[in-house]
Amino acid sequence: MANSKTAVEAVKVNNGVKQFESDEIAVEQVLNIYINKELYASLMCTPVEKVELAIGFLFAEGVIASMDDVLSIVELHESIVCAALNYEPEDSSRKRKALTSGCAKGNVDLDILEGQGISPVKDSCDYQAGFILNMMREFNHKSELFKETGGVHSCAICNSGGIVLFSEDIGRHNALDKVIGKALRNNMELKDKLLMTTGRISSDIAVKAARAGIPIIVSHSAPTDMAIEIAKRANITIAGFARGSRMNIYCGSHRIKL
Repeated sequence: MANSKTAVEAVKVNNGVKQFESDEIAVEQVLNIYINKELYASLMCTPVEKVELAIGFLFAEGVIASMDDVLSIVELHESIVCAALNYEPEDSSRKRKALTSGCAKGNVDLDILEGQGISPVKDSCDYQAGFILNMMREFNHKSELFKETGGVHSCAICNSGGIVLFSEDIGRHNALDKVIGKALRNNMELKDKLLMTTGRISSDIAVKAARAGIPIIVSHSAPTDMAIEIAKRANITIAGFARGSRMNIYCGSHRIKL
């Protein structure tokens, strides 16, 4: 199993003094995802939970609708995950794509960004604001890899009992794909769940949540205007700047009770 971190030598400067010290940094590797023996995509990622990442990514891309579409999916090599589907997927090159705001420059279907193909999330869940803020504090302290390297994002899926799924990666999109992939592998219902992320809530994050049917997204960072518009169309609650005893609710405030 590949390591998520490695030690490197660094020159640390403190008050004008240089010191040579070892420093822990996050590992970044390429992951090649094959579908029916053909290369579909290559992702730069933290090399753990790679099968879950591939499942979540293929779901977010619209390649699979559920695990029922997957005959098998295995990690054949530290840089290769192979999926066998029960059909031949549509050629992704035919879709209109926009580069995302993520550092790895992924893409998202332009039809979705323009409001096509998003179904409203159906749910009846709500959460107390105090519970959400308590979960955010727990979430912010959960990532040991971030504490050691400062170089990863995290995502969690929560229910009324607390955090049920947690993943981390150098990319905020990858971290979300990993927890969604875990949920799909476990046949977990998401319509009553809450998503927490350490990253900015951008349009592509909102699209991924909408595809998965997650009704609430909470971050200690900010949303973008397009993410809010997508969330409104998809009947999703967005809360940002969830820190300490406060948060900003940008849409869907009926799900967060005082």
